[in-house]
Amino acid sequence: MGRFRLLFALIMLAFWATGLTSCRQDRFEPNANVELRFETDTLLFDTVFVTAGSITKRFKVYNPTNRNISIDEVYLAGRRFAGNSPYRININGIPTNDQGGVELPAGDSLYIFVEVTIDPNSSATPFIVTDSVIFRSGNRTGKVLLAAYGQNAVFYNGEVLPCNTVWTADKPIVVYNSVLVDSACRLTILPGAKIYFNKNSTLFVLGSLRVLGLPQDPVIFRGDRLDPFYRDLAGAWNGIHFLVGSTNNEIRSAEMYNGNIGIRVDSLPADGSMAPNLILNRVRIDNFAVVGLLGFTARIEAYNTLISNCGLYNFLGDFGGEYTFRHATLVNFSTGFSRGFPLFALTNRDLNGRPNTARLVMQNSIVWGSRQEEFALDTTRATGFTAELSHTILKSQRTQLVGTALQFSDPRFKNVSEKDFGIDTLSVAFRAGANLIPLYSRLQTDLVGRVRAVQPTLGALERTE
Repeated sequence: MGRFRLLFALIMLAFWATGLTSCRQDRFEPNANVELRFETDTLLFDTVFVTAGSITKRFKVYNPTNRNISIDEVYLAGRRFAGNSPYRININGIPTNDQGGVELPAGDSLYIFVEVTIDPNSSATPFIVTDSVIFRSGNRTGKVLLAAYGQNAVFYNGEVLPCNTVWTADKPIVVYNSVLVDSACRLTILPGAKIYFNKNSTLFVLGSLRVLGLPQDPVIFRGDRLDPFYRDLAGAWNGIHFLVGSTNNEIRSAEMYNGNIGIRVDSLPADGSMAPNLILNRVRIDNFAVVGLLGFTARIEAYNTLISNCGLYNFLGDFGGEYTFRHATLVNFSTGFSRGFPLFALTNRDLNGRPNTARLVMQNSIVWGSRQEEFALDTTRATGFTAELSHTILKSQRTQLVGTALQFSDPRFKNVSEKDFGIDTLSVAFRAGANLIPLYSRLQTDLVGRVRAVQPTLGALERTE
C-alpha cells in the first residue's frame, strides 16, 4: 500500500511538473527585441491590371529564437502613415492591416497573405506601386517590401461592341464575360494590340473581324492571369468563335495562347459564295486545352500558320467543309495533355442526317507529333471527300496516301521542348517545297516575316542559310 501511495505521488508530481512546463511554454513574451527572419525581402507581383485585383501571394515570418514571443506590431506602412494603400494583408488567417500582439512560438513561423488592387492613372506603360509590411519586436524592426507593376487597360464586360470598333495598341484590352461583334458590324484590331481574356470569356463574331498585325508587331490574344503559375496554363480563356453567318474575316500576324478552343468557325458562308469564312496568315496558336483550330462545315484558308501542343486536336474539321493549308506547321509534343487522338483530323460525316462534302488542300506543310498516327481523314461515305496533298511531311502510318512529293520522315525541329519549331540543317524539309509565291502573294514571307526562298522550306518557318 505504501508503495502504491509513493507511485501515485510520483505520478501526480510528474503531471504537476508537466503542467508548469506547459504554462511556461504558453507564455508569449512582448517587447522581446527579437530580430525576425523573413522568407523574402521583397514580395513582387507581376503585371496587375488596374481595378482588376491580383492573386493572393504569401510569405513567411520566422522566430529564430528558443523563446515564445509576441510581435508588438505588424502593419502596412502606407495605411498607417498615408491613410491608404493599394495592398491588403492577412496575418495567419486574420484579415487586418494593423495588428499588435501577434504570437509566434519559439522556432516557429507564421504566414502573411497579401493582395493588391491598383487604381488607374494616366500612364500608358506599366508603373510600379510599392508599400511595406512592418514588424516591430521591442526596439527592433524589420520589413518586407511589396511591389507590383500596374497596367492601365481598356475594359469590356459582357457587352455588344459598337459597330466599327477599333482596338489599338495604346492600352491593353481586357475582356470579362465575353463580347460580341454584332451582324453587319466589324471589329478591327491594329498592330501591337494585346487582348487579355478573363476565365471563360470569348470573343464572339457574328459580323466580321479584321486583325491587322505585322510580323514585327503582332496582335496577342491570351488569358489575363499573368503571374508565373497561371501564365502558361491551358484553359485560361475560351477563344475566338465565329458564329453562323460571319464572313469576311481575316487574322494576320497574331499569336494566341493558353485557352480552350483557339478559333472556332461555324458553317459555310450563308451567301453560298466561294469566299472563305476566315483567312489566317502568319498566325501562331499554342497550348489550347481542346482544339487549336476547329471548323464545323466551314471554309478556312491558313497560310504561314503554326498550331502547336493542343489537348485533343491541333486541327479538327468536322461535318465536312473546305480547308486549305499552305506553308503550315501542325506539331504536338505536349507533355501537359494525355492525348488520345491524332493532332489533325477531317471528317465528312452527316450532320442531322444531311450528307456533307469535305475538301482538303495541303501544300508545303508539316504535320508531326509524338503519336504514331497524327493525320486522320475520316471518310465515312464513299463519295464527297477529296484530299489534295503535295510537298508535305506527314506523321502517318498510311504511307499509301495519294499526293505529290509526300514524306513520312522526321522533320527534325530545332528544339521541341522550347517550342522552337524551325528545322535544323539536316532536315528533309529544307528546300523541299514547291514555289507557290507566283500564285499566292501571302507566301512571300514566312510566319515571322522572313523572305521565302524560291525553293522554300516546308512549314510555317523558312530556314535561311
